Amino acid sequence: NQAHAEMKMADYVDLLKSKPTNFRIFLYNILSEVPILQGDFKFPKLGMRLIKGLPMMFFGGTDSRVFMHYDIDFTNILHFHFHGKKRCIIFPPDQSKFLYRVPHSLIAREDINFTNPDFEKWPALKQAQGYVCELNHGEMLYMPEGYWHFMHYLTPGFSISLRSYPRKLKNLGKALYNLGFMRYYDNYMRRKKGQDWIDYKNEQAVTRTHKKLNIKK
Repeated sequence: NQAHAEMKMADYVDLLKSKPTNFRIFLYNILSEVPILQGDFKFPKLGMRLIKGLPMMFFGGTDSRVFMHYDIDFTNILHFHFHGKKRCIIFPPDQSKFLYRVPHSLIAREDINFTNPDFEKWPALKQAQGYVCELNHGEMLYMPEGYWHFMHYLTPGFSISLRSYPRKLKNLGKALYNLGFMRYYDNYMRRKKGQDWIDYKNEQAVTRTHKKLNIKK
């Protein structure tokens, strides 16, 4: 969760325009970071109880990717895209058993290329059923609570996500567990065991997935 680099926003925009880069900005709270914009921002009336304190922005350069994950708070996400094109791959929660989920975290194995997966190395992915779409300027993707998502910036671009609270009591419980226990436990184990903890979790992602699906390799 540490920043890879720091720079002025103008320099970052120039970087996005000039060449492909893996540098992304994520969870940028625009109303908190640039409060003068609060008078210009209007929340759409969509019949959902939006969390008005969390209008998060995301920026990425050509070919930058966001690994497959689901959100820690199990919110419903309305993802509005501006400028450029972004490919999104999403999976419902019931597909988790096929995605090589890393235990004690919210992600799939980071070394899986979901744009062009190696089914020989990751055979469980053959059974996963999800959705693929490409977002252009002004288009919105709705991701219900607990949905996995992978983002691939085909061109430089930026998006903003509006969120609403979990509607299912079960998911609200999962969110509270993630926020109140799981993330702290994982951070503690990272500090205590370092890379050994990360390697263990990655190994378990494969072992548990193949055992559950009775896949022998």
